[in-house]
Amino acid sequence: MRRRELLQFGGAALVPAALLAHGRASAADRAMQPGGRRLTQIGLQLSTVTRLMLQDFEGTLRQVAGIGYAQVEFSAMGLLGRPVEHVKQLMAEVGLQAPVGRVTPKLPADVMQMPREEAMRVFAERGQAKYLVENVKHALEDAQAFGQKVINLPALPPTAFGSLDQVKQNIAAINAAGEVCAAQGVQFGYHNHDWELSPIDGIIPYDLMIEQTDPQNVSFQLDTYWIVKAGGSLSDYLSRYRGRFNSTHLKDIDANGDFEDVGHGTIDFPSFVAEAEAVGAAYHFVERDNPPDPLSAIQRSYEYLRNMTY
Repeated sequence: MRRRELLQFGGAALVPAALLAHGRASAADRAMQPGGRRLTQIGLQLSTVTRLMLQDFEGTLRQVAGIGYAQVEFSAMGLLGRPVEHVKQLMAEVGLQAPVGRVTPKLPADVMQMPREEAMRVFAERGQAKYLVENVKHALEDAQAFGQKVINLPALPPTAFGSLDQVKQNIAAINAAGEVCAAQGVQFGYHNHDWELSPIDGIIPYDLMIEQTDPQNVSFQLDTYWIVKAGGSLSDYLSRYRGRFNSTHLKDIDANGDFEDVGHGTIDFPSFVAEAEAVGAAYHFVERDNPPDPLSAIQRSYEYLRNMTY
């Protein structure tokens, strides 16, 4: 239970009609769009199945590959204590790749044995912006072992967005992290939630983060659910900040604002994927937070995307 709870840390205005179907068409209808292109490398953010991986790490990766996923992105909990060479060998055996890395906090070796309250405190403390460069240097070791050219930060905590001064400190830390990564031939990226889109003194922190970070060193991983949940427009972000998004999290939202399997909520993924790829997004990862049935969620999402044309 302690490990699962750790994941919870690190694991609206109207959106244009082209991006939200609002129930007017079925998932199957929305999946079939003119154009004929199909996703050939469907990825999975493994936070979706962390509950299963904590029970059977190796078996879960085999199941993910068996469904048909070609790529995975490890969660904020990293390799769950497995040696990187063991994980690389297993992934080669089952035919999975991990092209995009994840920044995880550098935690004490005994964090999983700590009382829950203490472990959560340590995890939250080490996730602060002041530790970002140290955490990035730690994450680069695995990234280089996997041959990854992009590593994304799952988020800075909501407490880091209390004022514009804090946001500016975050931006400075992100730019510093980008420089560290660039020196190793890797691009640093930031994954959004909804709190980065809450205005502070009339300014949206997420916009400021994109505008004031070095585009050569810093990219962003666009999470569809959280942009929509916060009242943002997917199309607007893709068009305003062309070339800044290295990858996406395909995460659906239902009419009540809750999580849903990809293709079974309200987001028009054919339109989104087409537009995202047109402005440079190279990788797409299915994700659903805390699904009631993880295997069903990733199976349904994969089947939708496998049949989707855009």
